[in-house]
Amino acid sequence: MDKALMRNPKILLVMAFVLGACLPALTAAPGTATAGPAMNDAAKPDAVKPDPASPALASHKAIYELRLLEGAGTKAPAGASGRIAFDFSSACEGYAQTLRQVVDMQPQEGERQITETRTTTYEDAKGSDFRFNVASAGGKDEEVDGHAERTRGALSIALTRPKPFTLSADNAVLFPTQHIGRVIAAASAGEKIFLSRVYDASDDGRKIFDVTAIIGALEQGPDADKGAQAANLRGLRRWPVALAYFPPNQRDGAPDYVLSFHLYENGVSSGLKLDYGDFVLTGELTEIEFPAPAKCRR
Repeated sequence: MDKALMRNPKILLVMAFVLGACLPALTAAPGTATAGPAMNDAAKPDAVKPDPASPALASHKAIYELRLLEGAGTKAPAGASGRIAFDFSSACEGYAQTLRQVVDMQPQEGERQITETRTTTYEDAKGSDFRFNVASAGGKDEEVDGHAERTRGALSIALTRPKPFTLSADNAVLFPTQHIGRVIAAASAGEKIFLSRVYDASDDGRKIFDVTAIIGALEQGPDADKGAQAANLRGLRRWPVALAYFPPNQRDGAPDYVLSFHLYENGVSSGLKLDYGDFVLTGELTEIEFPAPAKCRR
């Protein structure tokens, strides 16, 4: 149970995750991710080109209140609550995000458990550079720190924590904000299923997930979440989306976990549902604010 909760469910990351810059450098302690391109464009001739049809993702700060929806079996908790605080900055050169998730859980037997995950990432707008730091506390303290970059038509991933580790993959693998942008583009085009491979540094930072996105019909009527009543969301399109995360080459089996939510065309998410198999948490968007958009040079 602890291992599942330590994963970044990427809203927004993904909201971004998931869960989504003429950005100044992030103020970061040694070992944490920092904002700003690691290399200039000339040094990355094979960097993924931005999709001219990709959606504009809105900078926003959001709060989600978590609660236990259902649970079954001996591994399911007797009760659970928590909160996700998400800050996503989208501007000229890239996307920076911070996410803090705290879950207070009471097992069916034993002592109450409080787990906390803090994630800081930077992803450049061309999808060529991704920097991350994920720190977890409660149950088992862990930290994952590193970066991924595209060079010469391939993806190279290098971890500095918990131990030095390198991983190579083909250039088709998407980063989190890239992925959510592609899901929005697929939804806008009327597609119902979008298959991809995604690297988001979750779990131990050593996995590239096969992700299946199931996209429902364009939603009509008001959004029930309190925060979704914000003026900036009025009149925007939104779709019900479910993201199933599978181990590599195992889409025919059970996913590691499933994240469902309502996805707005500007990247905001509401109505979160985090399914870990033995139990399900829901997350209501209760607060949201939109900083003034950055003015970028054309």
